[in-house]
This record gives sequence, structure tokens and C-alpha cells, in this order.
Amino acid sequence: MPDIAYILSKVLNLYMLIVIVNVLLSWIVFGTQNLTVRRIYVMTGQIVDPVLQPIRKLLYPMTRNMGIDFSPIVLIVLLQILNSWLRS
Repeated sequence: MPDIAYILSKVLNLYMLIVIVNVLLSWIVFGTQNLTVRRIYVMTGQIVDPVLQPIRKLLYPMTRNMGIDFSPIVLIVLLQILNSWLRS
């Protein structure tokens, strides 16, 4: 069983990295003409957005006038909690 927990922990770490890359690219993708950056953004979005959408729906009533998307932060915190639970 510890081997499965170790593998899941690594998968969660990789997913967190994908979330972070997606967030960073979202800041620059619309200001660049680089097709590689745009493709990476779309690809990471396809992986991350299905998980972020339910979080966005929950947060929308509280954050609709802020103009900042807090859902990646919430997702990373939840993934960190799950990851620490797997390690113990």
C-alpha cells in the first residue's frame, strides 16, 4: 500500500505543477504571438479546467466583483492537504 500512496503523491505533485504552469501562462498567453505558449496553455487548461470549474462555481458568489480567480489557489491547497494525508 505505501507504494500506491507514493505514486499518488507524485501524481498530485505533477498535477500541482500543471496547475501552476497554467496559471502563469494565463498571465502572458494573451500578450504573446508565440504559438507554442498558446498550445501549452490550451493543453494545460484541458487538464486543469475540469477540476477548477466546480471550485469556480462555489467561489463565484463571493468573488464575482473582484476580478481575480482564486480557484487555482483553493485547488492547490486541497491537493496539498490530500498529499499530506497520503504521506502519513
